[in-house]
Amino acid sequence: MISEKEKKKIAGWSQILIDDIHIRLILTNDERSQTLKDFCDDLTRVVPKIKVKKEKDDESKPPMIRIGNIGYLAIPTGMELEPFLNLLAHGDGPAQNGFLPVHNKLHKIQVPALLKVYIMPHCPFCPATVKELLHLASACESIKLTIIDGAFFPEMAASDKIQSAPTVLLDDQFYWTGSIRMAEIVDMILNRDPSRLSASSLKAMFEEGGAVDVARMMLESGKIFSSFTELLVDKKWPVRLAAMVAFETIAEENHTLVHHTIPYLWDCFLTADDTVKGDILYLLGISGDKEIIPQLETVLNGPYSVDVKEAAQEALDALK
Repeated sequence: MISEKEKKKIAGWSQILIDDIHIRLILTNDERSQTLKDFCDDLTRVVPKIKVKKEKDDESKPPMIRIGNIGYLAIPTGMELEPFLNLLAHGDGPAQNGFLPVHNKLHKIQVPALLKVYIMPHCPFCPATVKELLHLASACESIKLTIIDGAFFPEMAASDKIQSAPTVLLDDQFYWTGSIRMAEIVDMILNRDPSRLSASSLKAMFEEGGAVDVARMMLESGKIFSSFTELLVDKKWPVRLAAMVAFETIAEENHTLVHHTIPYLWDCFLTADDTVKGDILYLLGISGDKEIIPQLETVLNGPYSVDVKEAAQEALDALK
């Protein structure tokens, strides 16, 4: 896993450490979890000051090494070892020698940005790009950076249509390849249209407790983001709950705005399982849209479970 030469380099690097370093290892049912675990075990044997907290997560997610707002879906050895060690040494802020000209703009970032960078083993250009992106993410918690080895996770590279390395993606919408200018990435982060944020970006905001912030963005823009509506019926309860909180916030201030979601929610209701059906009915009830009343009445008289019918009655009571 870690070569003897690299172990000596890591041991020498560790001499500068004063405090313990804490990182998280997210393990799933993915067989690559073991590879990441082996790397972390080797790392802690060489540097006891590195403390790894192992966490079991959703089996549908890939395993990951996480340091704050930065995640590694890669084994940072070879040329990627030095940027990784620099990150560990300066995990609470940018490296002292890592200041970039764009850093003075980072405080203006209000909407979290999801950055992914695809790297490949033995790529001579990837370490420099990773190093600069690590400086950005270390300097701004609103930048969520994930470093992905396209050879280690080929299915992710295929899904994102990656054909070369390094390739940087912002919110799964904007791509940069080859020689990448950090200033251009930061300008794009600052000038994005929030209504075009991906579902994954909104989920990241939810995970940081930003459901109300998402609602505020939609209220200020005067539109419901297209990616937001799908989160209202997400299969995962925590995601759905956060989306519902945002929906409630909007409904309290602008009923008309949430009315645009009603046709979509009703279509989803017809095919959803009972748990999601109940949540959809709750949203329809607080929407204030009385035009949905006839459909809700059909639920009371339809072939639905007692729980679903109770949710429909509560929605009707709220509307009436």
